Amino acid sequence: MLVGCASSAEVKRTQGDYDLATRCLDETDTPTDVAARAARLAMCREVCDKGVAAGCWTLGRAHLVGENRDPGKAIVEFDLGCTLGDAASCVEAGVLADRGVDGPGDATRAMRYFRTACDRDHPTGCSNLGLAFQLGEVVPRDEIRASQLYQRGCTGGDAAGCANLAFLMHYGIGLSKNDKRARELYEDACKKKHQGACGNLATMLVAGRGGDRDAARAGTIYEELCAAGVVEACGNLAVLLESGTGRERDVAQAKTFYEKACAAGVSDACLGLGRLFEAAGGERLEEASRLYRRVCGATSDREACDRFERVKRVLDAQEQDKPTKP
Repeated sequence: MLVGCASSAEVKRTQGDYDLATRCLDETDTPTDVAARAARLAMCREVCDKGVAAGCWTLGRAHLVGENRDPGKAIVEFDLGCTLGDAASCVEAGVLADRGVDGPGDATRAMRYFRTACDRDHPTGCSNLGLAFQLGEVVPRDEIRASQLYQRGCTGGDAAGCANLAFLMHYGIGLSKNDKRARELYEDACKKKHQGACGNLATMLVAGRGGDRDAARAGTIYEELCAAGVVEACGNLAVLLESGTGRERDVAQAKTFYEKACAAGVSDACLGLGRLFEAAGGERLEEASRLYRRVCGATSDREACDRFERVKRVLDAQEQDKPTKP
């Protein structure tokens, strides 16, 4: 045997390991049968135990779906994959650590995973690490460092990195305020289906900040987000419908969307619904009063409190004007 060349047996063993890993990671052939799925997981177990990090990642993901979901087992597999050099496993482990597996979340542990992932140039790892610096709960708050990490994440294709960097620029947090660039970044993240970025983009479109005003497009974005379950967007869509901004005025539809958002606890939507009831007058004033009182008590919102006092005076006066029974 020549020095430096593998034996035929070694080549065959290596090829076998490669074939095993390929079958384990084949996402186009995911078995639904219980026995077949168990066989696939056993195959991935063997791959992971041979030191192939992607096999560990697959095992971790498998523990996060189905009836036998077990985040505790998942983080063990992700931790092993991370130790073997897989940055995606580090990110997954960090997310689970931050949420908490069998107890409170561990932000310090999560940050270690995200730092490792970012050191391996994983975009989401960098974005999540940036959030740690922005929040300042585990490390001293450093918005400039956060923006640098968000930039790395965004450049690497992570939508959250773009959205968070846009937020800093939008509000001038740690960076010079730059509405134009913030809007561009929100646009980029929204195209990647980042809901928060879409919502903030719509807000800028309504106000005409960072570019031309386009309330019609904002309304479309809010409508899509509302349908996807983002209740704040339902309330924002109601505002446009109530005022006829960017679309035809439709108070009945506005009421429907205000009700949906208010029922989910969005205070601004409850305030908007109260305004509609107050404008309707008559028996609706009682409903307006209840909504204003709730928002005032929960948020101390000046408009809600003032409206509550005003409607209360009207209702009190109506009560006094009622004829007394003989």
